[in-house]
Amino acid sequence: MRTSTIAGIVAAVIVALGIVEIVRPVSRPALALRIPHTAHVSGPPLRLPWPSGVQAEVAVTGVGQSAQHGPAGPRPIGSMAKMMTAYLVLKAHPLGLYANGPTLIVTPRDAAIYQSDAATSQSVYPVKAGERLSERTLLEALLVPSGNNIATMLAEWVGGSVSRFTAEMNATAKSLGLTQTHYHGPVGLNPETDSTAQDELHLAMILMKNPVFRQIVAMPQMPVLGTGKITYNYNYLLGHDGVIGVKTGSTTDSGGCVVLARNVSIGSKTVTEYAAVLGQPATPSQPSQLWGALDDAKALVDSLAHSIKETTLVSPDTVIGRLTVPWQHAVPLIATRAVRLLAWPGLSYSLSTRIHVPTATSVPAHTIVGTLTVRLGNQTATVPVETATAIVPPSLKYRLLR
Repeated sequence: MRTSTIAGIVAAVIVALGIVEIVRPVSRPALALRIPHTAHVSGPPLRLPWPSGVQAEVAVTGVGQSAQHGPAGPRPIGSMAKMMTAYLVLKAHPLGLYANGPTLIVTPRDAAIYQSDAATSQSVYPVKAGERLSERTLLEALLVPSGNNIATMLAEWVGGSVSRFTAEMNATAKSLGLTQTHYHGPVGLNPETDSTAQDELHLAMILMKNPVFRQIVAMPQMPVLGTGKITYNYNYLLGHDGVIGVKTGSTTDSGGCVVLARNVSIGSKTVTEYAAVLGQPATPSQPSQLWGALDDAKALVDSLAHSIKETTLVSPDTVIGRLTVPWQHAVPLIATRAVRLLAWPGLSYSLSTRIHVPTATSVPAHTIVGTLTVRLGNQTATVPVETATAIVPPSLKYRLLR
């Protein structure tokens, strides 16, 4: 009888323990991600017609920027300095898209500077003492015919003096991250005004966000007020094949320089391409160093347009991770649709996830559990993430034997 009592107790304990195991919560599924934080667009390396011995760089708004090609370090930039001159004028005196802004009266000093600059064959815009010119007209004269006298006039208006304005140019360059840019005046003639293709391209892209600047640099010509004459932009590509800017420079020290911008359609999207070229010399086949720089820049954006494509960075059903479930096979987590962004081979992009790990012991297949976000340049795409298979309830055997 004592033996049967003990056996009964043991049996009762076993039953109790079994009940405890059955009702005790099971372990929660664990998440294991399989995607990297950063990746690179696959494909053959970007091959562009980089000009030999010349500093150059390309970029596409919202997509990315190439590494600088050619000789390293700052070099003279000529009249490309006037991009910063325009930046500071518009910063001090913002213009509405169709506004003319304040009116300036040309002083005898302004007229004398024009005569002096013209006498040495500089780029000028004709002015005469007592003439009234709006801010917009002066900005057009600065950026279209690249008037050196206008750069001086605007610098004295905004800065009070050329020296104070120049100090502001250099302080602003530093604040904008133009780490290899130095200005020796608002005009650009002095060879100590130097920069890099990378910095000039960066500044141009900032300026092109301003609709007034963008409108002006697209002008192939402008009238000389009160004369019936026309003055022309040095960028002969403007208005052709989507070219919309930006600025040229050409001196004996700088060689031919340009930042070129053009709009191009890629699939269903329109983007702006940029190419910066600094230091193009004259050659027997192209005696104009500036035209040589423009030709180089055009060749770069033409080639780049063929390299940019809407690229699949994440395919549908790509496994981005797994839920490790103790009582069954792991459950793959998959992207529900493709991620396609504008890109060219070699560009880096980032991937991030927000996953809610289920606590339920039963989850149907194709249940949305989070999102996958892909970022490349200014482009962002987010797609849902779902379970590829179901989480089924743990069996009685698993609960008893775990």
